[in-house]
Amino acid sequence: MAHADFSPVTPAMLSKLTKRGGQTRISLQTALGVSGPTIARATAELTDIGILAANTGAASGKGRPAETIDLSATGLCSIGISIRADRSSARLLGARGNAVECIELGITQETPYQEAVATIGDSVLRLASIAAERFTVLAAVGISFFGSADYEQGKITTPSTFKAWHHKPIARDVELFTGLPTAIENYSIALVNAVNWFDAEEPADFFLVVADYGIGGVSSIAGRHFLGPERRPSGFGHIGSRPTGTRLCHCGGYDCQMTTASVRAIRDRAEEYGLVAPGRGDLGALIRDLDTMEDGRARALLDDAGDLLAGNALTLCRGMGLPLCVLGGVLFDHSASARQAANRRFADPGHNCRARFLAEVFSGRDTDDLAATSVAYHHLSQTRKAYLLQHQQELGSLLLRRAR
Repeated sequence: MAHADFSPVTPAMLSKLTKRGGQTRISLQTALGVSGPTIARATAELTDIGILAANTGAASGKGRPAETIDLSATGLCSIGISIRADRSSARLLGARGNAVECIELGITQETPYQEAVATIGDSVLRLASIAAERFTVLAAVGISFFGSADYEQGKITTPSTFKAWHHKPIARDVELFTGLPTAIENYSIALVNAVNWFDAEEPADFFLVVADYGIGGVSSIAGRHFLGPERRPSGFGHIGSRPTGTRLCHCGGYDCQMTTASVRAIRDRAEEYGLVAPGRGDLGALIRDLDTMEDGRARALLDDAGDLLAGNALTLCRGMGLPLCVLGGVLFDHSASARQAANRRFADPGHNCRARFLAEVFSGRDTDDLAATSVAYHHLSQTRKAYLLQHQQELGSLLLRRAR
C-alpha cells in the first residue's frame, strides 16, 4: 500500500489548522511548543504531498508580508462510516469533516455480518474512486459505531444493539476487503475526539454526554478521551439503576438513565401516551415533533430527560473537578426544551462548571460526519501514515478485483 509517513508533530499541526484555519509558522511554533526547524520540516512534508497550501497576504507594516499555511481544499480527505441504530451511511469527507459524497448503506441490526462488511466495503471503494479524482491523500476509513467498540483490536464489543455483530473484527475485515487503512470507535468516544479535533475553543478537560438511542458519557482529560479500565461509555447511562422498579434495562437493573432518559425511552413513553405513531425510526424528527407539541406530557418527557442527564453530569463534573460539560446527541441537538432544562440545572449555585451543546459547538456541521472523521484522524495520529491517492494504478487494481 502506497503511503506517506508523517513526523511526530504532524497530527497536532493538522488539528490546529482544522480548528483555526490559516496560521503562520511562528504561530504554529508557539502553539505547539516546538522549534522552528521542526515546523519547517513538517510543513515541507505536508506541502510536498498536497495537504497544505501557502498564502502570502498583504504586508501590515515594515518587512515582508506574512505567509500563512492552511489545509488545501484538494489535499487531505477521509471516508467516514456511520453505523447507528436508526440509520447508516458512508461518506467522503473533506479535510474539515465536510461531506462531499454520501451513500446510504441500508444496513440494520438484522443485517448478517458478512453482508454488512461487503456493503460497507463496496461503498468505501466507490467513494475511494471519487476521492482519487478530487484529493491527494486519504487519512483512513473511520467507522463511528453506535455501540461498544475496541479501537486497538478493531472490533465490536458489548453492549450493542447489533447483537449478531458482537466480537466481530469489522475494521480488520473492511480493511481486508478494500485494502485501505480502517479503524473503528464507539460513537461517544468519537464525538469526544471530534470536539478535541474541531472545536476552536480547545477545551482540554470536559465531560461529554451523548443522549441518543442510548446514553453515553465520556471524559476528556488533557485533550484525550478517558474511560477507565472497561472502556464503556454506556456506564453513564446506567446511573440510577435499582434492584426493583418499573422499567427493566439490559444492565439487569431498573429505572436507570437508559430506560428513563434515552431517546428510545422517550419514544416508547410517547407511544404509550399516543403522542406519536408506533415504531418511528426518524429519531431527530421525532424529538423535534415532541418539542413543538402543545401537549404538556411531551414537554415533560423532554424536560425530565434533560434535567436528569444534566444533573448527573453536573455531579460527575463537580466530583472530577471538570470545568465544562458538553451535551449532545439527538435529544440535545433537536430539543430546545431539553437544552433549557439542562441550562437551568447548570445555573444552580455552588459550582464553576458550565454547559455547552454540540449543536452550538458544531453549528451548521453534521456531528456524525465529524465523529467519523475524528476516527480516521485518530488512526492517522496513531500510525502517522496516510494513503496516497495519486497511486491510481494500485487503487484501480483494488476496484477491478472487487468488480470480478
